[in-house]
Amino acid sequence: MKTIDTLSTVYASLTRHPIRALLATLGIILGIAAVVAMLAISEGGKQGIMDQIRAQGIDNIIVRSVKPATEKRDGGATSAYMPETYGITVMDVDHIKNTFNNVKAIVPVREMKFDVYDGQIKTDVAVLATTPELFSLIHCRFTDSRGKSLPAPNSNILLPQCVLGADAAEKLFKHQDPLGRTVTINNTPFTVMGVIESVGQGRIGGMYNINNTAYVPFDMATALWGDRTDTKRMGSEAVAYGFLYLHVRDLDELPDTVRRLKTYLSTTHASVDYELQVPFELLKTAERTQRIFTIVMTSIAAIALLVGGIGIMNIMLANIYERTREIGIRRALGAKRRDILTQFLSESIVLTFTGGVLGVLLGIVTAYAVEWIARANGETSITVVITLSSLTVSLAVAVTTGLTFGTYPAWKAANLDPLIALRHE
Repeated sequence: MKTIDTLSTVYASLTRHPIRALLATLGIILGIAAVVAMLAISEGGKQGIMDQIRAQGIDNIIVRSVKPATEKRDGGATSAYMPETYGITVMDVDHIKNTFNNVKAIVPVREMKFDVYDGQIKTDVAVLATTPELFSLIHCRFTDSRGKSLPAPNSNILLPQCVLGADAAEKLFKHQDPLGRTVTINNTPFTVMGVIESVGQGRIGGMYNINNTAYVPFDMATALWGDRTDTKRMGSEAVAYGFLYLHVRDLDELPDTVRRLKTYLSTTHASVDYELQVPFELLKTAERTQRIFTIVMTSIAAIALLVGGIGIMNIMLANIYERTREIGIRRALGAKRRDILTQFLSESIVLTFTGGVLGVLLGIVTAYAVEWIARANGETSITVVITLSSLTVSLAVAVTTGLTFGTYPAWKAANLDPLIALRHE
């Protein structure tokens, strides 16, 4: 039997009862749609998390100063003239620089708790004091070729200059060119030298949005404000380094470097006034979580497709019962068992493939609908990423389901006795 004849027969058979065919594929449609939608949303979430982690640099160790939990003395607060000190010290930096051979570079970051204003309106732009090496460690790019980085440490350049994140520049200057303009930080005007952008919307130490921050030279901040990070009249704090970015030479030795660093800090600090963040470990954890999520999604998909496959088998068995006489007539006219087997197996595959295509389309529409509803409600973290591999695998699984669950009905139809089939009413 020729292929064109088989396809023609399959088409005629399926269109004879279109509602039945649709109901037969409904399980496949919903199963594939659910899988495509969930994978698209989870892939978008995964890429967003991975981008944020990579933006911190997987070959970095981030040491953060943390205010220890201490009891108040005499019910009072720390005086502005006697600021509370804690966290990473200059001695720590010197020790790491001199004894940790795997640490290639140390980049300091100090949190400056100053408000940045757009005219008379206070913005949520953060202020960090750092060195120009930070931008390469967190994988940022300058949005304009005219942009310049911060002056290098110990360069004796104490001009008030700053670099803005892309979002901060847009908030402060709208659609105007920010380069060469000034930003007032704690009553000091800083000239904007450049604008940086992090494509992955990364965060400094997992806290400060790279794109929504103003960066000032570390030496300049120390010269202007000392090491105080809070200028409030009460509760002033003096923290030498809010963060340290330690750039390692060999990623294979990173775990050993982290262990040595933890041992040193636990020995030299009386209280736990520090925190270690290792983007490489966070990345591995995120990948493991994603693998678990993928296994769960695969299990759900398998159950959904199992139900859909059983539905296909039931419909095909019912078709054989209704078309027993037709099968007998075709066998009497010379059709071989192979022809009957091919016909019914083709019907099953066409049903599941059609259900797979409809399921993929419904899954894509559902995923983008979820994203649109989330964004309409102000939730911008949900993004949809649809990969060609997920669509291909979905269709392949649908066809495999048709082949698997259609084999027994097709075999049963092909092995009907022609004489018994002809007598069937």
